[in-house]
Amino acid sequence: MNPAEPRLLRVETVADLPVLWATLQRLEVPGLLDRHFPAPRHWRGPLTPGEVLSVWLVFVVSQGDHCLNHVQPWVAEHQGVLAALLGKPVQPSDAHDDRLADLLDCLGAGEAFACVERDLNQHTLRVYDLPTDTVRIDATTANAYAAVLSEQGLLQFGHSKDDPDRPQFKIAAAVLDPLGMPVATAVVPGNSADDPLYVPAVQAVRQAFGVGGRTYVGDCKMAALGTRAFVAAGGDFYLCPLPEAQLSRAQRRALLQPVFDGTQALARVTRPAAKGQGEELVAEGFGVDVALTATVDEKEISWTERRWLVRSQAYAQAQQAALERRLAQATTALHALVERKQGKKRRFHAALMRAAADIVNEQGVEGLLHYDIQAVLATRHVRAYRGQPAREEIDASFTITVRRDEQAIERHQQEMGWQVYASNALTMTLPPVVWAYRGQYRIEDDWARLKGRSLGLTPVYLQDEQRIQGLVYLLSVALRLLTLLEWVVRDRLHKEGTTLQDLYAGQPGRHTARPSAELLLRALKGIRVSVVEVRGCIHVLLTPLTKVQRRLLELWDLPPDLYEKVARGFPQTPESMSEP
Repeated sequence: MNPAEPRLLRVETVADLPVLWATLQRLEVPGLLDRHFPAPRHWRGPLTPGEVLSVWLVFVVSQGDHCLNHVQPWVAEHQGVLAALLGKPVQPSDAHDDRLADLLDCLGAGEAFACVERDLNQHTLRVYDLPTDTVRIDATTANAYAAVLSEQGLLQFGHSKDDPDRPQFKIAAAVLDPLGMPVATAVVPGNSADDPLYVPAVQAVRQAFGVGGRTYVGDCKMAALGTRAFVAAGGDFYLCPLPEAQLSRAQRRALLQPVFDGTQALARVTRPAAKGQGEELVAEGFGVDVALTATVDEKEISWTERRWLVRSQAYAQAQQAALERRLAQATTALHALVERKQGKKRRFHAALMRAAADIVNEQGVEGLLHYDIQAVLATRHVRAYRGQPAREEIDASFTITVRRDEQAIERHQQEMGWQVYASNALTMTLPPVVWAYRGQYRIEDDWARLKGRSLGLTPVYLQDEQRIQGLVYLLSVALRLLTLLEWVVRDRLHKEGTTLQDLYAGQPGRHTARPSAELLLRALKGIRVSVVEVRGCIHVLLTPLTKVQRRLLELWDLPPDLYEKVARGFPQTPESMSEP
């Protein structure tokens, strides 16, 4: 072999690893984890428990995979890059699945993670200028391939939108708006009700950010009087829809009657319509103040709640279209009752009336459709045949008349699209109320990330319930990392009034001002480091960064030579990266 010919010794993918590790260091995640989970006596190796967990977090976010037995092979493939990032030797055995399982036991034990989360929240606010005046709270379920161990265990059967045939656990979270960063996470049994989860979430947020002046937004399960009273007693504000358990249909109809009579003025919520078409009406409504009294911690408190009755245009149109479909389906089914077909069992008047009532009830159009079934008698002559004399037979058939009650339908449509929102923030006008609640999709985006491709929580294959809890807590930190990376770029682009391009494969000219974290990290996937030997000398070569990659480092406020530092610290010989 020609000694002057370059010899390739090793190639490793760098991708988004330096960005993820730099962000974790900025948040002091390794140090915080080490303070709360110090190394046990039997711990071996140069990496601390906090560093091992942080490497695992980098793996989870970069690969969208949380499986314990996948981490060690990944560390072996990125051993040199990880050693350069940590500034110390990294061995694949540092991420052995048994070690990771022990760390999950620590994370899931008692209230240990709550202390980590509180310290992490406070440090995050010191590093990033984050808005903390609005917090969204919600809960979701996750299924597991494990057995129900006991009636008091974490895994239970319950109402599930995912897989009702498998046991599940429930996750409750409070997230900062608008970035969606989780600041309080709880894991409870899968058959738990959602209502009791809101007060602990509010308490956790208050421990991290203080009491008073913050708005908590939740769905109708947050509307329990005790929850609303607890938020109001602490000087905070709430915003949630009121279900029928809190405001009956008759009470709501009584509040809306002045609108139907034309005596109640409505405030409007608009947004810019298509170019050159003025304003588009989004919603309209009015508020009613109600004095409330409740007991919190054996102390009676009183406050004023404003109930906003809001009619969403899109919701009303969707309900009206659904009603028309049900009316059409009911009409078709009613006419089909009296059709005579070969092999179809004949029904008489009483049976037809019962079947028609069932159809109307099933379609939910009682009182909106009126029907009348009439018997039609016809005489049929039968000729004589084989000794039978000729005779007259009476043949009975039925007709049905279906009529729409247009006045009843119009009254029914008047009540469509209305929702009742409750808030003790009396300074809020209708537009902020509407837009605040419409932003509830942001926490749904978090659930999609947590359980979907980004972090891959479900399906859960772990069998130990404490480790399942620890895994959820670990992934909540990974979710925090994703939301911060996304929000920092979006906020910077918004302030600069600029956009990014060259992020979409096959669409180099496409611009965006709101890129997702996944899209941003994907733009870094092509970066690699190569170790080459030329004439006995070792050279470490880094893929040159593209314009958009350099721009991303600038937006994240990371050093422009972040990747060059990785190349300079990369171990040059394979021996330095081998197992001891």
